[in-house]
Amino acid sequence: MSGVLQVHKLNCDLYIENFIQSLPSNRYYRQNNELKDNYCSWFEEKSEFSGTRSKLSNYVKVKNVADKLTRALCSVAFTNKGDECKEKCHNLYYWLGNELLLSDIEEKSFSDVIGILENFSNVLYESGKCKCTFFKNVTKENFAKMKIVYDYCKDYEEIEKTLELHKKTCDSKFNDYIVKANSAYNEIYNCTEKYSDTYCMQLKTHVPSCFVKKLSALKCTINDLTADEQGSSYYDTTHIDQEYVINPSAFSSSQIFLFFVLPFIGIFFIGFLLYK
Repeated sequence: MSGVLQVHKLNCDLYIENFIQSLPSNRYYRQNNELKDNYCSWFEEKSEFSGTRSKLSNYVKVKNVADKLTRALCSVAFTNKGDECKEKCHNLYYWLGNELLLSDIEEKSFSDVIGILENFSNVLYESGKCKCTFFKNVTKENFAKMKIVYDYCKDYEEIEKTLELHKKTCDSKFNDYIVKANSAYNEIYNCTEKYSDTYCMQLKTHVPSCFVKKLSALKCTINDLTADEQGSSYYDTTHIDQEYVINPSAFSSSQIFLFFVLPFIGIFFIGFLLYK
């Protein structure tokens, strides 16, 4: 029976992860920044292109993602000047910064690399097209809070709708996700009310609608899902790109077999030792 429960728990965790990945912020990051096409080929003849990009190689922990970061900037450079440009630059800022956090970049280098990426955007600039300006005077810790709140603001309506659909019940993992986001939002909202830190005010300019009036805290009651609920798509993932869906059916029959059998082997082995 324990093997069955393990399989159901695995399914549930996968569906929750699918839901989180299907939220608007994550959809945007994937569709617009994780690019296979090399948009930079159009700009390689610019005089400062190679020199500016090569500066990223001075940072050991950035070298492996430098190409990925610059391709995203090159893609945005094709956008016309205006509101779409601003929106893309804001999204790009949080994606770029998060990539640097994932690379475990040193604190002292974080804002420097953000500055290099901004300079690279300036090099790509053509008249009437998009040029990004990034907020650089920020620590890794404060940037991480900014990104949590930025994503929360972008995803708020989708999460709220899903909670209403399921009568504001959720499992502990999803509840942890909401509690963390609520906490970060409250901290930065209060910060903007006091005008105490520049990073808070900067975030407010990125998602102003989120700070006109304080958002109601999203809450849900933790309720362990039944086996039937764990075996079905409990959360709405209709908008997720299928390429990124972690599908339980991808597990082989032998892997599923092990989930059932291993607990019984363990019981048998312990019994054998006690008998001896």
